[in-house]
Amino acid sequence: MKTNSRLLGTLSLICLVLTVIWLALFVYVTATDGAIETYEEALESAGRLGLLHYVTYGNATLITVSATMLFGGLYVVCRPEAPLWASMGAVFVPIYGLLNLFAYLSQITVVPRLVALRPASDLLVAQLIQAWPNSTVGVVNNLGYAVLGIPSVIYGVLLGRGEGSLRVGGVFLALSGAASMVGFLGIVARSDVLGLGSIVGGVLFLAALVPLSRTWLR
Repeated sequence: MKTNSRLLGTLSLICLVLTVIWLALFVYVTATDGAIETYEEALESAGRLGLLHYVTYGNATLITVSATMLFGGLYVVCRPEAPLWASMGAVFVPIYGLLNLFAYLSQITVVPRLVALRPASDLLVAQLIQAWPNSTVGVVNNLGYAVLGIPSVIYGVLLGRGEGSLRVGGVFLALSGAASMVGFLGIVARSDVLGLGSIVGGVLFLAALVPLSRTWLR
């Protein structure tokens, strides 16, 4: 049990560190190049595939891997108390993993190859730019987080029945899942206000990792 707890704590900490790095890269890129809001800006960003681009999406891929493993561990933790709910949450985790691995890995494998075929591939390139919220891959990426929102709420509620920092982490996790689902609803409804739920969900997930790491590493 102690070994399992330390493994979960290590996974939480790894996910936390990688997410902080992603947040720092996101802020830096947005401050330097600006947000991508139009088709033309998406194409312009495709011409700036430097080292930072590969580092950013390589890091995002590692976040997806570590988060998928972490939620697999949460299934084991929550199963003794609520086996049925834990199982229902678990079935959504691999879907999230596949969607986001495609969204992030395509940025460092498919996009660079299509850029070499420009301008013939401009339409497809724009639809594969993850940083553009209106692109196909952008929607797939947010769908991945919305799908992960389901086990986040389930496991968050179950962890919230605990005490101390475990309870705090569970509350933040449940809220992050709910916010991510609202964010995807905003994308479907084309509501900028509801669409902010995706960003809020990411911040809340980051907040959840702090007490969870503390609990399992203690």
